[in-house]
Amino acid sequence: MVKLTFFGGVKEIGGNKILLEDNDTRIFLDFGMNFNKHAKYFTEFMPVRKCTSIRDLIYLGLLPNIKGIYRKDYCKHMGLNYKEETFVDGVLVSHAHIDHIGYLHFLRPEIPIFASKETNAIMELFSRTSAGAYNEYSQVSESFKLIPKKRGDGFKRKDKRDGMTKRNIKTFEYNKKFKIGDLEIIPYRVDHSLAGATGFIIHSSSGTIIYTGDLRFHGRHKEWSYNFVEKSSEEKPDIMITEGTRIRSTGIRTEDYVQKKSSEVIKKSKGISIINFPLRDTDRLLTFYYTAIQNNKKLIIEPRQAILLELLKKAGVKELPNPLDENLRIFYAKKGWGVIGRKDFPQEQYEKDYQTWEKEYLNADNIILSEEIKKNQEEYVMFMNYFQLNNLFDIMPKKGSVHIRSITEPFNEDMILDQRRVNNWLKLFGLYPEHHFHASGHASGKHILEMIEKIKPKTLIPIHTEYPGKFRGKAKRTCIIKENKKYKL
Repeated sequence: MVKLTFFGGVKEIGGNKILLEDNDTRIFLDFGMNFNKHAKYFTEFMPVRKCTSIRDLIYLGLLPNIKGIYRKDYCKHMGLNYKEETFVDGVLVSHAHIDHIGYLHFLRPEIPIFASKETNAIMELFSRTSAGAYNEYSQVSESFKLIPKKRGDGFKRKDKRDGMTKRNIKTFEYNKKFKIGDLEIIPYRVDHSLAGATGFIIHSSSGTIIYTGDLRFHGRHKEWSYNFVEKSSEEKPDIMITEGTRIRSTGIRTEDYVQKKSSEVIKKSKGISIINFPLRDTDRLLTFYYTAIQNNKKLIIEPRQAILLELLKKAGVKELPNPLDENLRIFYAKKGWGVIGRKDFPQEQYEKDYQTWEKEYLNADNIILSEEIKKNQEEYVMFMNYFQLNNLFDIMPKKGSVHIRSITEPFNEDMILDQRRVNNWLKLFGLYPEHHFHASGHASGKHILEMIEKIKPKTLIPIHTEYPGKFRGKAKRTCIIKENKKYKL
């Protein structure tokens, strides 16, 4: 008998954590962070306490209260009872957005994580470059452990510099079956605002289950999503678990729209063109890469994006530029002492301003510093997210410079406050009002309903949506699920 329990994604956007049990086989479909619930209690300035993190998150209902899945180093330190044997046989990851992988950090490293090669690359980027405390997606550093000092005079706390353990990540090939216990799974590439997004067809002892993950039908590779729908339709599935982020939305804007409108603005710019888009969205990076070339300019990216391009190229993504591409520049902002490029300090001193991963491209031929950008502003289209606006002090945009925001509109109080703060920066440097051109990573309501009509599941389960009631009557049976409740097929 097959059972499903939803620990996240219920009447909310993201936070997917779905336990699928088939006889003795148990897997999670994603293991993400519940953004809205998390933000009710925690902020950047009051984060989750590491020393009691799992206990606290279980108490708040942000992590499922299941023994045998959480890291033993954490459980021992927190005085939590745990089973030696592992409760689940794996986690099936649809893609590497935080609302789908954000709580993988807390899982035991021996639990297999099944993911696409691109998703694995992005998880590695997080582990290598993120400053947060809970991003050990591809590697794990054992915590709360004392080890002898090298000189033998006492003990020290073990940290990442003392070695990391690789997680048990198993990458799959698209369109090829693989098994997890009694389950047979076929992964299909789908189009989303992040490389490596995957939809799954799952054959269980009680019938066929479709899990869409997140997808769209208006992106650079919409044919991937349509192929997944076609294959899912052929299966005549018993259950379809579908995302429904934009079920109420009718608007459809494409990457071509973003490129066309952005190019019109950049062409008229008399100074630098500053752009903000999701840092790991390589589809959007390509859009602005082409837009820059179209306007005889160079695209300036930051070191994390250069590393991401390298990792995804190694994972087999062919359409992306090489980080050393002649049309790209890698910006090194002033950090620490801020002595990069100064002649009165040797290189070994300005290298101390950067973390190990940041030094990877520090000697590349295409790095660029603020002094060069300031002198030749009209030659560049520059990525700069909201955490980097203080670099405008070093660039001092010329009159006639522009700012393009290519991310979603603010939709909660925190985002609205952030946008007000951003507007203050833009006004200060003559970049206000900004231009907003964005294409969503999620399917429109029209496309979601067309997908359901094509697949024709016997039972439809909408998740990753604030409006599950909008799906009533769209299949033979629509199940509006409740959090933590077990459903039997």
